[in-house]
Amino acid sequence: MSRVELPDSTRPERLGLPAAARAAAMLSREIAYADPDPLTMAELDDRLHRFATTLLTTPHTALLRPVIADWRRVQAALGRRLSPATHRELTAVAGFLSFYLGVLAVEAGDDPSARRFATLTDQFATQLDDPLLTGTAATLDSLVAFVTGRYDAARGAARRAAAAGHPYLHGWAATFEAGAAATLGDNDGALAALTRLSETPCVQGLRHPGWPAFDEVREACVVADVVSRMGGEGAASLSRVAVDLTSSGTLERGWALAALAGALAPDDPPAASRLLGEIVGILDVHPSRLLSSRVNDLVRTAGYPRPLAPQPGQAGTTA
Repeated sequence: MSRVELPDSTRPERLGLPAAARAAAMLSREIAYADPDPLTMAELDDRLHRFATTLLTTPHTALLRPVIADWRRVQAALGRRLSPATHRELTAVAGFLSFYLGVLAVEAGDDPSARRFATLTDQFATQLDDPLLTGTAATLDSLVAFVTGRYDAARGAARRAAAAGHPYLHGWAATFEAGAAATLGDNDGALAALTRLSETPCVQGLRHPGWPAFDEVREACVVADVVSRMGGEGAASLSRVAVDLTSSGTLERGWALAALAGALAPDDPPAASRLLGEIVGILDVHPSRLLSSRVNDLVRTAGYPRPLAPQPGQAGTTA
């Protein structure tokens, strides 16, 4: 009996099956080894919290390089075929790293970059539908809007942060809303935000990425600053309480002194001037764009001949 040949169309190699199988093997190995190892994930988590605790106390020039390095590494990892759980975890890491870069861009006076990172943070938050990242992204929107003079937008973003409903962000959301309202001259809105701040217990002892924990020292500085901006009664006494709670040479002390200077400026300009000089000494060690801006506002209001602190938006200043 003669051998019968099968039609060419039924031969596996002619249909590309072996090549597809080789690709399947490569894909299988890629999936198996795509997820970062547990130690890498734990180290990323530790670094997120380390950045949170140093975000407002370390100059941006010292933080930018390590944050960017981690951000690039996580972005590269997200391009691989990750398991769903790991992809979600890394997306959260990428969101918070983008938030840090947004804040640091504000500190560097690079507002266009800050807006880009704020948009990216919001996109990562939308992917996850996570209240903490969603609220954190909204506070970054508020910060960027505030430093660019869009105070209505800053207030709206702060309200979105509060609406996210994460208790860790209550203090920060109220802070941004109160500051924007006071700057707009909406004293009732500012007082309402401060009332919410006072009625919400400070969340302490929690290990969250993003902003540092909102403690009683920060609350005292915020209240003093907002009441001083409004020119309200008791601004000087509230400011002195904040000064007593803060540590010498810190940015918190600078904010407390700025609030006291604002309260004293109308009646005792020399005392206010001395306080502003102390703040400039703090800024020499701990640059802060927002505090520099506040000092310059007070200088202009008091009619001094020149600003005592770097102008807002200069490269090298911080928030």
